[in-house]
Amino acid sequence: MSYLDHEAPSRSHNLALAAVASGGVALLAGLVARLGIDEHWPIDHAIRATLSSHGIPRTRSALRVAGAAGSVGIYAPAAVLAIALVARKQADRDRLLPIVGSIAGAAVASVVLKRAVRRPRPRKMSGPVNEKPSFPSGHATRATAAALTIAYVLVRARMVPRSLAIPAALVIAAATGVSRAYADAHWTTDVVGGWALGGATAAASALWYEKLRKN
Repeated sequence: MSYLDHEAPSRSHNLALAAVASGGVALLAGLVARLGIDEHWPIDHAIRATLSSHGIPRTRSALRVAGAAGSVGIYAPAAVLAIALVARKQADRDRLLPIVGSIAGAAVASVVLKRAVRRPRPRKMSGPVNEKPSFPSGHATRATAAALTIAYVLVRARMVPRSLAIPAALVIAAATGVSRAYADAHWTTDVVGGWALGGATAAASALWYEKLRKN
């Protein structure tokens, strides 16, 4: 059994969560600082050119479905379902707050950063132009925060095996982020920023969950 299945996590477990949260914030800060110098990075253009020239219709369609995980119509019902399932098993309903806090915090933080950085989105050759700020990817942020937090709480509530929940959450977060770059809706570094913000939010929410378990 993993330490995640025990009632009290080890000190190293909490330190690892704190390290993930701090690392996500540090990576995000580094990206924002770099964008303040130059919002156009060669790696973004190189990856964009590769994706556009090697795009496979079936892959694009599959990733479009995966990208829906970052939309409110998907992650909100998923969060409600997870909360309902956990509420039936745990008497302390306060332990459900980290799920709500993670999703709400990620959504608000991504909007605040978008307005602060105001990075333009990739300019498409045809079709409607999205004038909303690009950094970080809101879909990647929300999907990462929601998937990881829900998975963590379900594992700690002993409702889903860690070997299933965590990999599934990581796949959802990765696929959602990649879908945004593949759809040419975001630069690759926007997606990385979304993963960093979502991961930091999820780790902080996991620490909050552990604190509530002690009370």
